[in-house]
Amino acid sequence: MAKKTLVCLHGALGTVEDFTHVANQLNESFDLKLLNFSGHGKGTFWPEQFRIETFAQDLEDFFNQQKLTDVAILGYSMGGYVALYHKSHFENSPITSILTYGTKFNWAEEDVLKEIPKLDPVQIQNKVPHFAEELEHRHGERWKQVLRSTAHMMQNLQKLDGLTHEDLADVSCPVIISRGSEDSMITLNESEKAANHLTNGRYKEFSGARHEFGSIPSEDLIQELKNIIYPQ
Repeated sequence: MAKKTLVCLHGALGTVEDFTHVANQLNESFDLKLLNFSGHGKGTFWPEQFRIETFAQDLEDFFNQQKLTDVAILGYSMGGYVALYHKSHFENSPITSILTYGTKFNWAEEDVLKEIPKLDPVQIQNKVPHFAEELEHRHGERWKQVLRSTAHMMQNLQKLDGLTHEDLADVSCPVIISRGSEDSMITLNESEKAANHLTNGRYKEFSGARHEFGSIPSEDLIQELKNIIYPQ
């Protein structure tokens, strides 16, 4: 049996390096492809706007360039949101299954206000300098701009590109909405609600895992992907 194409989509502030620790194992079971959204990493062009719509267009362009017609998605955090947005907004989306991990669906103002201070470059340099170094390693000199643009996107996401209940209902392919049981950013409630609005969705919790993608046991992740991509 030919391997199914699996496209991995990174989270906000991330790059394809989000998947480094599990890439070899994923490649054993799937035809693995990785994509950096515009403005992320050192080699991508800077978009006019940091928006979910922009990154969904990046994904559309990638599908067309690679001539992909039957695609599974593993979307971490923002990557999962982009995948669902693409499937609900692009008429001929080639996405046939999606597994999201740590994807936030509640973008109400009070929730966003809790996250914005965490994206202040000065605060990060002063309080978590190792994270500042990691961001500079990933994005080069524009790492501060990535932070500020991400903060702006989050503040306007609900108004501009928020997924509605109707959008989620339009996603007819199989979807697993997953999170770690120890994730302090993504709630069980918002994840279950999103899964319930999907036509063919379900919720999965990875016991003991945190929001960080690397905290999921690789074997458990790959098994869930096989369950949705190669159903018995």
